Amino acid sequence: MLQIRERPVRSGHGPTLKQRRRPRRNLPRWWWSAAGVSTMSSASNDEVVAPWADLLPELCDHVLDHLDAVSAIRFPAASTAWAAASRMTPRLRSGTPTLLTSGLDPDGYDVEYDVEAGTFGLHDVAGGKSFYGEAQWLKNRTWIGGKDDWLVTTDLRCSVELLNPITGDRVPLPSFTTIRRLEVADYYELHVAVNNRLHLFQQVKLCQTPAHPNGHLAVALFSSGPLGLLAFTAHGDEGWTPLMNPAEVHYLKYTDATVHDGKVVAVAESGDIYSWDMMDGTTTEPTLLPRPEIHHVSYDLRRGFYLAASSGGQLQVVCMYGHGDVKDKRRRRIVFKDQWSFFARHVSLHELDADTGAWRRLRDLGGDRALFVGGNYPFYATVPPGGSDNLQADCVYVADLLGCDAAFFDLKLGDDHMYDFECRLSYPAMGDSLQMPMWFRPTAYPIAQVPVEERQTI
Repeated sequence: MLQIRERPVRSGHGPTLKQRRRPRRNLPRWWWSAAGVSTMSSASNDEVVAPWADLLPELCDHVLDHLDAVSAIRFPAASTAWAAASRMTPRLRSGTPTLLTSGLDPDGYDVEYDVEAGTFGLHDVAGGKSFYGEAQWLKNRTWIGGKDDWLVTTDLRCSVELLNPITGDRVPLPSFTTIRRLEVADYYELHVAVNNRLHLFQQVKLCQTPAHPNGHLAVALFSSGPLGLLAFTAHGDEGWTPLMNPAEVHYLKYTDATVHDGKVVAVAESGDIYSWDMMDGTTTEPTLLPRPEIHHVSYDLRRGFYLAASSGGQLQVVCMYGHGDVKDKRRRRIVFKDQWSFFARHVSLHELDADTGAWRRLRDLGGDRALFVGGNYPFYATVPPGGSDNLQADCVYVADLLGCDAAFFDLKLGDDHMYDFECRLSYPAMGDSLQMPMWFRPTAYPIAQVPVEERQTI
């Protein structure tokens, strides 16, 4: 059972887990038919909803507001008429940036004690709406990374798999014990031991999903006091391939990693950037890449780094500054990086010119895009003219920050501008949660791709 051992004292016995589960919504018969809750073929979907083909946009909004997160995402795929109606509403459009969080506490305690129920929240950044749901294969597991609409999930024994919560598809990843001399720690949750040194399992950066023509590709990050550990696996691999740390480096904590131009690239807490050839990274030290010249807003600020890539394939580094040395209640989370225990006050974005090896500072994103980074694989989203209250162009959106679920930082503002939470995003969810907020991009799949047994749990 995935839970935290130390729990706040609660008076009384309270409702049981079974009683706490949210009841299935009482939706009309026509919705269940169109959503695929039957054995009829998807080819008949348009025929089934023919009486509702003229669904007005305002009625479409009303229906969507009463659906759980998974059903709302599947709604446009029920028929061509509903897909047309859905294009006129801003709710959970396919591919829209959303923030994945813990769900709501039906008991009202605002504290997440375990993840038995597999519940979650999806918060539409552009539309401003929040949706909630549950996934069978999230029960007693938590996400530790993701890309687009795929999640990387784990239990406390570091058993990892890929999950698409919309379709229910799962892909198991190899055990970490395939790494030589690595064992899963018996008495420490979410830890492995290598040569008797404990490593905390911190993240899996999913660089390719199973939908990619070459299959999935993932990089795992572990932290162990002064030194980190990186390993990768790809579709068809029977295990994880560990990467050699640079020699003569006695303190090295990785804050992010990715795969770029066929190489594993990682950025350390110091700002140093390392690159490994995936063919011989186990036996060969990494190459130390040039690092961007980063303007010091203030020398008393801490820094953290994320990696990204431009639409043209150029390597990018997001640098986030902030004040540290604070008590961070996020430490009780199942997945947590202590490298990010500071209040974010400023962000800069830098891009590497592969031809010259020089970095340049980016102060906008072309006026029509925004960048989303965090535990997820980074992505760009197109921002319509004028944007919305919480979706603005030329901004970097960072998930899982101290004091808020996420925040956005305008690249056009000068180095002297220090954010004071005026652009933070906080959504209705557990106030004291066990799961990290992470960006997610839902995709509306045709009902035919959803297994019948999964449809029946909508």
